[in-house]
Amino acid sequence: MSILSKQEIYKMEEDDYKYIAHSANRNGEEQSMKQHSEGVAELMKSFALANDFAEIYLCCGLLHDLGKYSTGFQKYIRSNGNKEPHARWGAYMALKSKLINIAFPVIGHHAGLPNRDAMFEDLEICAKEENKWKNIQQALEDDDFIIPICDNSPFDKIGDVFQKELFIRLLYSALVDADSLDTERHFKKEQFDARSSKTLDVDPLLTALNKRFESFKEDTPLNELRTNVRLYAQSLANADQGCFSMTLPTGMGKTLTSLNWALHHAKAHPNIKRIVIVLPFISIIDQTANELKNIFKDYDVILEHHSNVIFEEAKEEETYCKDSKYLATENWDYPIVITTAVQFFESLFSNQRSKCRKLHNLQDSIVIFDEIQTLPVNLAECTMKMLNDMLHLCRCSFLFCTATQPNFQTRQDFSGIDHIIPLVENPASIFASTKRVKYNAIDEYQAQSFDSIAEYVVEQKDSVLIVCNTKKKAKALFESLKGRSEIPVLHLSTNMCQIHRMDVINKVRQKLKNGEKLILCSTQLIEAGVDIDFPVVFRELAPLESIIQSAGRCNREGKLDEGQVYLFQLEDQSQPSRQYETFAQYAQLCYKGNEGRLAEADFYSEYYTKILSLYVEKESITTKRKQLMFQDVADMYHIINSNTITLFIYGYDDESKRLYNEIKDQEYLSRKDYQRLAQYSVQVYEWFMKNNSNKIDETPNGVKIWLGAYSKEKGLSNEDEIYYI
Repeated sequence: MSILSKQEIYKMEEDDYKYIAHSANRNGEEQSMKQHSEGVAELMKSFALANDFAEIYLCCGLLHDLGKYSTGFQKYIRSNGNKEPHARWGAYMALKSKLINIAFPVIGHHAGLPNRDAMFEDLEICAKEENKWKNIQQALEDDDFIIPICDNSPFDKIGDVFQKELFIRLLYSALVDADSLDTERHFKKEQFDARSSKTLDVDPLLTALNKRFESFKEDTPLNELRTNVRLYAQSLANADQGCFSMTLPTGMGKTLTSLNWALHHAKAHPNIKRIVIVLPFISIIDQTANELKNIFKDYDVILEHHSNVIFEEAKEEETYCKDSKYLATENWDYPIVITTAVQFFESLFSNQRSKCRKLHNLQDSIVIFDEIQTLPVNLAECTMKMLNDMLHLCRCSFLFCTATQPNFQTRQDFSGIDHIIPLVENPASIFASTKRVKYNAIDEYQAQSFDSIAEYVVEQKDSVLIVCNTKKKAKALFESLKGRSEIPVLHLSTNMCQIHRMDVINKVRQKLKNGEKLILCSTQLIEAGVDIDFPVVFRELAPLESIIQSAGRCNREGKLDEGQVYLFQLEDQSQPSRQYETFAQYAQLCYKGNEGRLAEADFYSEYYTKILSLYVEKESITTKRKQLMFQDVADMYHIINSNTITLFIYGYDDESKRLYNEIKDQEYLSRKDYQRLAQYSVQVYEWFMKNNSNKIDETPNGVKIWLGAYSKEKGLSNEDEIYYI
């Protein structure tokens, strides 16, 4: 197959061609069909899953814009006609050549991967437009552009239908990235050149990480245990690529231990190009990213990709972006990526161009999943099936890190990971030796009033954290405690905007550090990613993972012989969902009368195995994958199923008012604007919007403004007070 060199592609004179793919750039240069098609093909080849697949990737790149050779499109691109679809013609040629794996990416490279049935319906149109097809073929001949059909046998040899489905996704990802990059190279060469060329250089990162380990004191039993755990995991880093687990109690340093293993694993496997760290909550990401940036301060290797990160944007007079990190969020082309579980998993199952663009860069990667048990149970089996397919196809390694390790290995009633290698030797003994809390049942779980629980709390001699399952109950306990306690009582919930929540958390940390007593009433948002240490925790009955996470905020630093965790049930038994309630009840059945089981490592696996068997989806998403129904899969796979609406809290402080005045009259808002707004926003349900419509305004650019009451203690309120703009 003859592919033009870079020099040949970009030195062609405008007069040498009559078929163009893109209009003139700022230099007045058009991009010919050959330039673009072969430029994309060249990039596609560099993204190929393996050398065996290089021809398939090349062919896909050459075919993707075949339809632009049509008379109609050429009239359009020269501003003389109406726009017409072009993607179907390359897919049509692929299908005629029995290359269905190429047909899907080509037809979907703008609109998204379609369902199989929808694609065939679309291509039937091509079969009925024989004259247009002949004209395209004639144009190819006139342009002296030959597209050789590739050898499809490597695809045919892929293990099963699910791995073939995944291959189509990887090919699609490579195509949309290559297409975007080559188009950018034509229109925004400066931006293309600003993209990162960083690679994962393991040795200096290991040196920096070892310096951090050397700074830890080893004169305590806990630190000695941490070191032993780290070195044991490190001793298994030379193992073949695959799936691994690290089951450790909170406070054992999972973040650095897992990263140390990952770097040594990457050193043992030179094909590894990046490390991706997947975390369930943005608060954990901030904490983890800051820690790693501090360790690797001499090396710019960390990319954070989540909604709170504000990147440098192009100035008004500039037509391109110079921030390599911002650009890398599009395709994750960076040595170490830190992202959310929602971003990661939904990208695996998405059919949309922007979400899928990064997927091919997960090839030859190590992915560390922290707190994997937060994955919705109904999505567990289809997710593990996808990850298992990636293990077989993509030369990946996965590491599951958690204190409550679910049983995700394939078994009779669960199609999961074929083989999981534990990186912790005898976790049961580690859990036993690091036991920091005692679990206590209040009144044998008899239902309690808010006032009764408040009385239990004020009797404590130390600071207390109380965790409830709903905002309503956390607020009610807060109100009950305010009238009883002589020490400060604080409140924390998602009714408070992000900046407000961080203010409260920082205040709590400072008071605890100073030895000042306080009571904090919170929802589950405190459970993970918030590094605070209370001597006493009260936890409303909840699913097992929530109980363990709440207990992780008790005696976290091990300064006490034993922290106290009190489990209670309220008379108000409303729960966030029916599933949440079921899991809580089942967890209680498992440990009631023997709360000591909550400190046993084996208990978690037993619990999750039962939960998975009860709630795993046996139908649907995996079936749809088998049928190549990409649109249906994307529609069905959602980590968060919440129909919430964002309200901007105008009246929080002077800064929020200044921000409002900045954006209220803007016709369009930038990504940075939305990120700034998010810091002063609260998510509410549709019923709240309907019940409080008189307190909500909307700017011309679509931002919904809360004009009602906002308490400095409790956050959003539907009381009658109104802030007038």
